[in-house]
Amino acid sequence: EKANELLLKAANLGFANANSELGDCYYRGVNGFEEDDDEAYFRASVAFALDGTDEEAAEILGYFHFDAESIPEPSLYLACHYLNIAASEDSSGDESFNYSIALHKLNQHLHDGYKANGSDATPALLFWLRKSRDLGHENGTRLLKKLESNGQSRCANCSKKVKADEKLKQCSKCRAKWYCSKECQVEAWRAG
Repeated sequence: EKANELLLKAANLGFANANSELGDCYYRGVNGFEEDDDEAYFRASVAFALDGTDEEAAEILGYFHFDAESIPEPSLYLACHYLNIAASEDSSGDESFNYSIALHKLNQHLHDGYKANGSDATPALLFWLRKSRDLGHENGTRLLKKLESNGQSRCANCSKKVKADEKLKQCSKCRAKWYCSKECQVEAWRAG
């Protein structure tokens, strides 16, 4: 109890780390603190305002904005912003996976599920899924395999289906698109 009192006192004195830690305690309902979404959001917001590089606060804020039912005005833009900060220092694969899902949801929201020239989030999505896979995240690994398998099944430009004995060429720059020929890759690149 004394430790919790000191944590609360430090947070109220404006220490970013204390607010971040307190936000996590309220978010998860641990260490003698009841789960309280309002208090968790408030503490994480204060921590992030005091230290704009606080990954723990960014993660909490990202999750709140990602989960449309947690706060009155969730924003996929803010979810992506905060989860990107958390994912940049990810050591478990969780934040990278969640950031990739937030990117996918934002892309679908912006384009009604269609891909618009010059705004394809697939390269970033696969980048963060590969990071989550490399960190041992099982869901990230499964989703990455599924998306790569889908991408390898038809040309990203002309949509030509791959025959059993064929293999598409992966773009060496973005590593997120596969093409049946160099011409298709150049055409897709010019289209944006």
